[in-house]
Amino acid sequence: MTRHPSLEGLLLSSVLCLGWLPACGSGGGGDRPGGIASREDGWLRGDLHVHTNVQGGFETLASTIDLAEGLAADMFLWMNPAYEGNQLDYLAITDHDSVAALSDPDFVSDQLTLVGGEEWSGDGHAGCWGIHELVVKDPDGDGKSQADVDAALAHAHAQGGLMSINHPMLQSNPFLWDPRGMDGMEVWNSGFGIGDPALTQADIEAWEASHGPANPFVRRAAQLQGGLCSRQNLVLYEALLARGEHVALVGGSDRHAFLLPGFPATYSQAPSADLEGVLAGLRARHSFVSRNPAAAQVLLEVRAGGRTYGLGDEIPVAAAGEELTVVVRVGRAQGGLVRLIAGEAVASDEELATAELGRVALEESVRSDPFTARVTLQARPGTWFYPVVLEPLVAPGLDAAQAAEVRDIARQVAATGAEEFTALGQIMLKYVDTAVLVDSSLCNPRSWSPDRMQCMPQDPDGLATFYLPDFLDRTLNVVLEDGEITDWCMGALGSAALCVAE
Repeated sequence: MTRHPSLEGLLLSSVLCLGWLPACGSGGGGDRPGGIASREDGWLRGDLHVHTNVQGGFETLASTIDLAEGLAADMFLWMNPAYEGNQLDYLAITDHDSVAALSDPDFVSDQLTLVGGEEWSGDGHAGCWGIHELVVKDPDGDGKSQADVDAALAHAHAQGGLMSINHPMLQSNPFLWDPRGMDGMEVWNSGFGIGDPALTQADIEAWEASHGPANPFVRRAAQLQGGLCSRQNLVLYEALLARGEHVALVGGSDRHAFLLPGFPATYSQAPSADLEGVLAGLRARHSFVSRNPAAAQVLLEVRAGGRTYGLGDEIPVAAAGEELTVVVRVGRAQGGLVRLIAGEAVASDEELATAELGRVALEESVRSDPFTARVTLQARPGTWFYPVVLEPLVAPGLDAAQAAEVRDIARQVAATGAEEFTALGQIMLKYVDTAVLVDSSLCNPRSWSPDRMQCMPQDPDGLATFYLPDFLDRTLNVVLEDGEITDWCMGALGSAALCVAE
């Protein structure tokens, strides 16, 4: 049910939305309340990677669901009106090697479609969604093997579920098994700019010493150095596409503590607003990831053979090749950049090691909201392309001192690991109430300010959970080049379209 703020709430919001003005209501825009990717067109937004205190997280199942629902609470909308109509629609509970949530009486929500899931863990992690039985990581107890990976994928599919590799280039736990046949790949885990270091060839060789050959896609992605594993994830995605592995591009908060679910948010174009619909959208690769539920959106439109194709579709083209006009639609990213990354098929795993992968086929400044860009590609079977939207790192309207502060925070974020909660808290110390940070029972929404992190009252005890105003959320998603921060943060990434023989 859509909530409408009362007159008292509107007055409160008007009084409090001072100072760092872009933090109040930023991330909105578009041609309708839900943006260009609207629920009317089937686009549902959610989080595919969330933990509870059953395995890995800090909060109970009930509190975790309450936190996800909190983006639609009246008081939250008064302070952050950009989220009106932009709340989460679904939430996947993915505790490590556990489906206990499914039998928990608190696994209910009047607001969210809840997705039963599991993070299949151990040596290499994967997200399982839409399952009702545990997918066992090592059935024979002799250590995980490729046979166990293949059996897990088969078991997830037998249940009508999906399986997607998680944080595959994470140095502390990469996914080096052969992922062929998987349904998706998590290219965006937590903040895109959070400083998990790039996986190296030496890391891969150390793993191979006890496990055997790593997959060729990871080896190709690890050639990119001088940045973070998030950028390697995109190279890995491109390597999969080049070998015809057409999987959904997804993201997840990997929420354990401190920050809210839904950052980033994965959109699934669902034929129905229920569990089966969410899964069907992901299975069809009709997906994109956004920095948060109210941030940048991106869609593709391609006309071919009298039909219109979009994100994640397979497009029939003549064997000799033909011209395709690709239309990229962007919302909520004025002042940013839109790119279309394109590439071709690679004939063998061996050739992948030296093959060129993605090239920038289109780059335009986003001059309006919404915005449309077009490019003509010479396509043949095996051609693939996906959209990238970059938003300004510094939110519009900040003065020079505030802009310098944002860049300094971004540099620190890029040197901090995703699960280093204490370090992240210290970076944000100026913007957080430290008493509330360590004792969430002290959270009082009446103390909220648009230029500070806002405690979430749905987190009842222990370490508090906070909403980061937009100007801070951008710092967690800073884009690096050659190890240095740029003027951009990642705004949105869309699943690739793949050309196939007609």
